[in-house]
Amino acid sequence: MTDEEIIAGFHALFDNFPEPVMITQKSRVMIAVNKKAAQFGLVPGNRCADLGKPEQHEGCRLNIAADTGKPVSISYDGPFGRAYGYWVPVDGRPDWMLHFGVGATFAYEHVSTGAQKAIRLVDKHVD
Repeated sequence: MTDEEIIAGFHALFDNFPEPVMITQKSRVMIAVNKKAAQFGLVPGNRCADLGKPEQHEGCRLNIAADTGKPVSISYDGPFGRAYGYWVPVDGRPDWMLHFGVGATFAYEHVSTGAQKAIRLVDKHVD
């Protein structure tokens, strides 16, 4: 796939994802961001490591994912409880990582219905 095809596929899959998602190079330069990431001020061409405070990036596992070629995930205490971060290598581009978190920008409500347990999105988005 060409870079343009990868980026087009990224937008088709992730532009409506409810959390920020990006493709980032090992250099930390963002290649593509979804709509939610753009709402938070993330811009392709900028470095993700320059956003916010340095301590917000202490859990970054991009280098591990890039060096091993395997997905890496972490869990951490986010502003709404337990949150999860992911770095996933992009096939054909070993220097590119799909990076996103779940639970970092709004609360997910845990619901039990009989024997089934489901997670329902709660309208508590951080905008």
